[in-house]
Amino acid sequence: MLLNKFIKLYLFIFSFIFSQSIYNAYGLGLSRTSFHSSVNGAGSVGLIPSFHPGVSMDNTATWPGLNFTYISGSYTNQAHAIKSSNINNQASRFNKFQFVIPIRERYALGLTVKPLNNNNSFFTTDTIAFNFEGADILTSKEFRSGGGIMEASFGLAFPLNSRMGLGITINHLFGSSRNEQSVILNNIYYRMFNLRTYTGSTFDFDFAGLLFKDSSLSISTYARVGLTNKPVSGNLYNFNFYEDSNNSYSFDSDDYPGDLAVDTTSILNIYSPNSFSFGVNLAFKNSLNVFSEFQMLNDESTNDNYASIFNDKIGSKYHFGGGLIRFGNLNARAWQDQITFRLGAYRDNYSLINSRKSLIENGISIGFGFKFAASGNQIDISYRNGSRLITDGQKELFKEITIGVSLGDMWFLRRRAKQ
Repeated sequence: MLLNKFIKLYLFIFSFIFSQSIYNAYGLGLSRTSFHSSVNGAGSVGLIPSFHPGVSMDNTATWPGLNFTYISGSYTNQAHAIKSSNINNQASRFNKFQFVIPIRERYALGLTVKPLNNNNSFFTTDTIAFNFEGADILTSKEFRSGGGIMEASFGLAFPLNSRMGLGITINHLFGSSRNEQSVILNNIYYRMFNLRTYTGSTFDFDFAGLLFKDSSLSISTYARVGLTNKPVSGNLYNFNFYEDSNNSYSFDSDDYPGDLAVDTTSILNIYSPNSFSFGVNLAFKNSLNVFSEFQMLNDESTNDNYASIFNDKIGSKYHFGGGLIRFGNLNARAWQDQITFRLGAYRDNYSLINSRKSLIENGISIGFGFKFAASGNQIDISYRNGSRLITDGQKELFKEITIGVSLGDMWFLRRRAKQ
């Protein structure tokens, strides 16, 4: 049965590539603030230059500053732990894949694929023993969720004047997720689950502008406005309760009952993000940059019919961050002067719709960039450490290591005149 094969493949993939967090079970899960490894190292939202001077791989408006065409990818390993217990886990996933082409130092275009959020969580209750009609029965419950929304983007950058640039990005949102509730009686699983599919579209306007520049200091500002074009919608598939006799995580011929009924519902307007971001960067003569960033995001969707494990969802998010970056010089004699160094600290404040509570995430980050070869190839490594907490809730500690590789090549160069 095609549906059963899809469910098994889905469970296999998302059991391994997404790390489990207790706070990813709210609504569609926690949304990521940054995606490229160089941005993660600075702890920023990707507006200010972090890849090399004048360029952020997460800010379309800065792409014309690239000297080469780049194929770039980032891979992340995450670990989560509950402070009050010995519960911890870790997993890995790709963070971003990108192809960017600068054209004559004035224009640029690029393609990007990245995961927007993470909805993977796993909870289990303590085992309870009781006697029923002379039989000893052990029972417990499990709750699982997995999946999320992916984003495929096309971006175009062009100049407004000699000091300002604009980037326009069109984003297609897609993906799927699954929530499951299980009752376990004497090691036999009785499962009830639902599948959700997602589709929608958004677009972003990125801005980069140089306000002031002299021989010792330059001041630049950056901004982004994100708007929803088509709110995320899809289908909700609710499967009836069944006995998973062989513990295969999907319904098959060995299970009871023989037929599994499913209710299909169209779901509209379940995610409609609008955002505004702003950043300031001060670049000094010694390649040291000091920056600060702010982001405000609101989900203006009106439908919460996606049956998350927690009866709540994230309605808004505020990000405050700052730090410093010292760009390396590939032509420097000392190897330590060739390394790009990044350091940042940030605070994310998520507001929950139904409970009116706030989920606070505090973190610090550090990163390094290593350039090699004449075409500007670069390896970026970042490390983040932080915590998440809701008032009267469990404190979650997390660590994240991201490695990114960017390979450069020469495209759209002017031909040299023949001698």
